[in-house]
Amino acid sequence: MSTEIQIYKISGKYTKRFQKFQFTKFVRATSEANAIEKVLSVITSVRLLRRKITITETKIVSIDECDDLFIRSLSQIE
Repeated sequence: MSTEIQIYKISGKYTKRFQKFQFTKFVRATSEANAIEKVLSVITSVRLLRRKITITETKIVSIDECDDLFIRSLSQIE
């Protein structure tokens, strides 16, 4: 099992108060399962149930493809 930290791009959608929302999050994690768990914990912190969230895509991206400046700066420090 590799402990190398990678950047994951996780996309999905959820429904809240009869409105549909789409999201894309960039997360640094050691595995895909950890990345999904991190995204779910961030999104459900605004009183949203996990069963209302659907993950549509997960993929590993490079630093250049990442739009999140915080994740980008953390990756360049190492």
